[in-house]
Amino acid sequence: MYQLRNPAPALAPYIESYWFVAPDPDPVDLRVDVFVDGRADLILNYGVPYSRRIIGGEASEHAQSTLDAQRLVPIRIEQRGRVHIVGVRFRLGGLGPFARSDLRPHTGKTPPPKVVLGEGVEVLELAVAGLEPDAAVPLLDHFFSEKLRLDAGRAGFERALESLESSGGLAEVQTVAARAGASVRQVDRWFARHIGIPPKMVGRILRFQGALKMLMRDPGCTLAEVAAAARYFDQAHFVRDFRQMTGGVPRGYRGYFPPAGPSDFAPNVVVFVQEEPEAPR
Repeated sequence: MYQLRNPAPALAPYIESYWFVAPDPDPVDLRVDVFVDGRADLILNYGVPYSRRIIGGEASEHAQSTLDAQRLVPIRIEQRGRVHIVGVRFRLGGLGPFARSDLRPHTGKTPPPKVVLGEGVEVLELAVAGLEPDAAVPLLDHFFSEKLRLDAGRAGFERALESLESSGGLAEVQTVAARAGASVRQVDRWFARHIGIPPKMVGRILRFQGALKMLMRDPGCTLAEVAAAARYFDQAHFVRDFRQMTGGVPRGYRGYFPPAGPSDFAPNVVVFVQEEPEAPR
């Protein structure tokens, strides 16, 4: 039911994967908990409406396709019935080259895809409807290859983001700017345009994600060890960040990391629950 496909090599620096949830003959309960990771998803929805709930907060219903933009809170997606989705998972900062304007106004929101990606996305939505994943991938590759634009600030943004990532999110913005050969103000503008989140918040997300991966890879490590390795002030600070970024507590994620997981694996929890048939009366 849930299938992944890789984008064309030229798109791989920006798009992590295409993902597909094919319709099932039987009704399905789908639940996806999405942690804070600064990434965005394009969701082309051909099935029943889905609920998007901020974990611990308000919910909204979505019957149409959306761009679930870079998030600062964990969310839970729930969909029951005939589930049929074609999705695009962007890398951290990967949506920027396909958008024509500053991403900051879309942070934490779910605008119609055409607002960010242009009118052509509606043609794409119609074109891939009903196709098997292997038939849909070339159309997705063509659309995003045509949209790809690397503007004058992209190289500087990538240098700044790489500097922040290589430090595990710990580098100060002044240090990131110096390494990128730019001012702090310029770096702020790059991040607003290409990722929609300030560099300081991106650093916080990266630090949390690093701590989460350590916890998941090594179920024997203590929370104090994880907090110290990620340079949290103390264990309580780590637990507080964990709750804000996942909506849960650390003990539920020990050992969850897949053995062959990529270096930039950003874990989320996907659960499918088939409806149980009613007992005979």
